[in-house]
Amino acid sequence: MPGQRPLREADIIYSYDGSLAGFFCCVFESFARRELPFAIWDPEAEQPSLCPVRDIPTDPERAARVRRGIRAKLGPAAGEKVAVAFLSGQADKELVLLRFLHHAFSVGPGALRQLGRPEVAAVNNLERNVQWEAEKLRGFVRFEESGGMLGAVVHPKNHVLPLLRPFFCARIGGEDFLIYDASHSEVLLHQGGQTRLEKLSAPLTLPEPDAAEAECQRLWKQFYETLAIAGRRNERGRMNHCPKRYWADMTELRDQV
Repeated sequence: MPGQRPLREADIIYSYDGSLAGFFCCVFESFARRELPFAIWDPEAEQPSLCPVRDIPTDPERAARVRRGIRAKLGPAAGEKVAVAFLSGQADKELVLLRFLHHAFSVGPGALRQLGRPEVAAVNNLERNVQWEAEKLRGFVRFEESGGMLGAVVHPKNHVLPLLRPFFCARIGGEDFLIYDASHSEVLLHQGGQTRLEKLSAPLTLPEPDAAEAECQRLWKQFYETLAIAGRRNERGRMNHCPKRYWADMTELRDQV
């Protein structure tokens, strides 16, 4: 934008707490200093580096200011795109988002329509991948009942629990349930009509299904196998619709892994 100092690439690494608010504070830092850091690390990404590391504390006021700025200057669609893309499991998602925001703020709301721009295309790819996986898991989550609680385990590449939350709360909100993301040690817990997302400090092991649940699973697998028509099997089509990495968490397919 006119009057602004040019953006420079800096041999510095930002370190933040891994939250969206923390990332917005990294955005604030980058815009204030007019610098593009070499990398942005959350606690799980830290590693030895020759570049100095700058700790970026999470400041709620700064985070809110960035959030309001995105919606005011780029529009609600941009705010939603950034929030969804941030759920990506891609290692460099923060830099991808930061480059997009620097470009978008220099252009304005029209930046979202610049599909050929690498900064825009990269963020669209992040968002598309997250939404695709969330849509798959809305159909692939398999619950098991134990002690009055429905439990499911998933192994997604992305942090999709926030996107699964409204779907399952609307679908089975009258039940107590949890969905455990074993890839990221995160859990979505719905109990007594209240729902929360939590980051776990240790892996969670769900209890073994009781006899009644085990019998239901046996019948479900039998039903699934009965529906199959040997002459019309299409393994490539099945794996396109249901990638094999999801099979271990699906009652009817885990024996085929």
